[in-house]
Amino acid sequence: MTIRIGVTGTDTGVGKTVVACAIIGALREAGMRVAAMKPVESGGTSDADALWRAAGKIFPMEMVCPIALAEPLAPLLAARRANSVIDPHLLDSAFARLSSDADAIVVEGAGGLLVPITTGESYATLFRRWDLDLVIVAANRLGVLNHTLLTVRAAREHGLRVRAVALNSITSQADGLAESTNLAMLRELLPDVNVVPFPYVAEDGVLPKISFDSPGFTNVA
Repeated sequence: MTIRIGVTGTDTGVGKTVVACAIIGALREAGMRVAAMKPVESGGTSDADALWRAAGKIFPMEMVCPIALAEPLAPLLAARRANSVIDPHLLDSAFARLSSDADAIVVEGAGGLLVPITTGESYATLFRRWDLDLVIVAANRLGVLNHTLLTVRAAREHGLRVRAVALNSITSQADGLAESTNLAMLRELLPDVNVVPFPYVAEDGVLPKISFDSPGFTNVA
């Protein structure tokens, strides 16, 4: 059975692509043929390009990123402003082709879990239909407790399995009070979720090595 992972964030700019690429690297390190997907990207294709490279460029970009929109907005709004409509069937078709030819697939969303793709589709409904286990990326900063708890609750309300929360360091600066206490607090508040720290990665920096297993990923270094 294909391993199916969906990567979402508690917000935009929290490091979803970096974490998704690290997961892809861990799966490939385990000898798997991995497909990567960014169903819709707005404001360029840098995320899709990074995922495509991380997966070894083995699938065509039109499958990795079926829909690219010019303006950096939520997909629904970016499509409207481009006088176009996002067709979920196009996304479903690309996902089916990728997942049928891979041992694992890693799908990165845009922004947060409830970001609208169409009026009736969000990443929560898309990930549920594709039967993806969820990895939530949360930026380690003040406010992350609320944002993470809300995202976990929304995921469960949509019937998604939360596989892990990656608490991502988004700056190289020394931790402040919130940053140094968030991990322990999230582990206390989410005792049934694998909450793991993820180190700061500079732009074009070396991704950390992670061990990926059935409940989530561990041993980030």
